[in-house]
Amino acid sequence: MPALYENALENQVGIAYNKAESIFKGRGKVRPMRMIDVTRPINTNMTVWPGDESILIEHTSSISEGKAVNVSRVHMGVHAGTHVDAPLHFIDDGKSVDELDPSLFTGWVQVVDVREAKMIQPEHISQVPFHKIDAVFFKTSYSDKTLNEAFETNYTGLSLDAAQMLLERGIRVIGTDALSIESFYEENFRVHKALLGNEVFIVEGLSLKHISPSRYRYICLPLLIKGSDGSPARVFLIEE
Repeated sequence: MPALYENALENQVGIAYNKAESIFKGRGKVRPMRMIDVTRPINTNMTVWPGDESILIEHTSSISEGKAVNVSRVHMGVHAGTHVDAPLHFIDDGKSVDELDPSLFTGWVQVVDVREAKMIQPEHISQVPFHKIDAVFFKTSYSDKTLNEAFETNYTGLSLDAAQMLLERGIRVIGTDALSIESFYEENFRVHKALLGNEVFIVEGLSLKHISPSRYRYICLPLLIKGSDGSPARVFLIEE
């Protein structure tokens, strides 16, 4: 690893660690908390975006077949299941996933229930306490779906007006339980381009079915895939 890259990475990790330490220690007081996994499991032939390759998990070595170890291999795209979009996904000279600011990987999030909405509009986020949060996760009707059924094109997407409102309020992380933050029928990808063009961290494919609308701490950890436009991620909400 080049020295400059390594030093920059160490600095970013230090920033993220200091932020996480301040969040979870709470001025040195130990507080009871419950970690909730909001990651969708990855399995062979799970639902993926139309046109993406199917997921395959295969066992390449098995103790039951006389091998010394069990070894598996995963074939999948980086935008399957619970995953993040890096700016490079829609911005040709944008940051790749390994260049993302690690301080975005943890903070405060407001979960907003928009299950009755066909499109997320500014009025759906008008009561969000923006001064208390870093992120917004949207719980839509897609929370009732598994990723083991036909792809649903009529999921709830974020409107451009609502996206611009979130940008104006300083939100740096936006998540949804659908496989895309943007409507399937938006041909020009204006929402993705607006968010990623401002280096907003997008999290898609969350599992929010049993999550109540409230404020939580969150942890979102993408894989450190150099040069990639996205990555699978493990995401937790922390309830005190």
